[in-house]
Amino acid sequence: MSNYSSLKVAIVGASGYAGAELAAILSRHPYISDVVYAARALVGKKVAAEFPALRGCVEAVFVKPDPKLFAECDAVFYATPHAVAMHDAEEILATDTVLIDLSPDFRLRDMAVFQSWYGAHAAPALVPKAVYGLTEVVRADIKNTSLIACPGCLATAVELALIPLVADGLIDGQVVADVKTGVSGAGKRTERAELLFAEQSENFKIYAADGHRHQPEIEQAIADFGGQMPPLVFRPHLLPTTRGIYATIYAPIKQGADCAASLQKYWRDEIFIDVLDDTIPELAQVVRTNRVQLHARPINDTTALIIAALDNLQKGAAGQAVQNMNVRFGLPEAAGLFGARNLR
Repeated sequence: MSNYSSLKVAIVGASGYAGAELAAILSRHPYISDVVYAARALVGKKVAAEFPALRGCVEAVFVKPDPKLFAECDAVFYATPHAVAMHDAEEILATDTVLIDLSPDFRLRDMAVFQSWYGAHAAPALVPKAVYGLTEVVRADIKNTSLIACPGCLATAVELALIPLVADGLIDGQVVADVKTGVSGAGKRTERAELLFAEQSENFKIYAADGHRHQPEIEQAIADFGGQMPPLVFRPHLLPTTRGIYATIYAPIKQGADCAASLQKYWRDEIFIDVLDDTIPELAQVVRTNRVQLHARPINDTTALIIAALDNLQKGAAGQAVQNMNVRFGLPEAAGLFGARNLR
């Protein structure tokens, strides 16, 4: 294994949207010495030929995903759909390699809930060993684990907006989370006609109208880190944009509750979370960065509006995964990432 100041890592699913984002981040990361790019559909092709933005930066070719290749790596990122990492995890964790999974495979502890959304789990015995990688609230746990389950992009936005308010006991009833996401959040699955540019451009619609699989993840995380999960209505919509998540959350609050002060108190020392006082978050201000913008204001005496904006491929996926890697290996948390606040 390499020295922590010079890590060797691998990306499984390096041809997808999150995998490509990881490739870009790791190509400029000052503590990465080598990257293995694994993508079954592109074996033998030069990485820079698939992603010309990496010409002159990356000379590697794509290889076939094989856990045996990762034994010499410090960490391996799985930027894959669900039911991929779970099949390789045991072999990877038998070495000293850290598994950082961007898929849902290890997020949910309740196997009955997992099965209802994703089907059978191939490695249920490993689930209790995973740390849910919402970086800002689990740093100590991340430093001592070999299995990091990165949160979903939609879940990240809702959790960061609500955890402080729940922890401070400000919520008084059912919360409604109306979350909008760019189409890259659905992954690089071109056979889905509804995700084609011609279908989504100048269009807007709800998806998963009967319920979305990030809801149990949100409920679990807020109960873990906030103390108790209030009733939640959570529905996502597709924006006619490539990337970005914008959450508008309506929360019944107790009389006198100051949601803005709660967010400021909870996140004031976080370099990637920016709580805005008088400015409304905008996607244009967070895309291609690892920064989250939050804002809260009262609608009336009993209801608050909380807004969260982030990039689904950065803080919602690859950026948060690299942030977790940095914490795990004792590196500067902002290494390789854009959008860190200067708190001095």
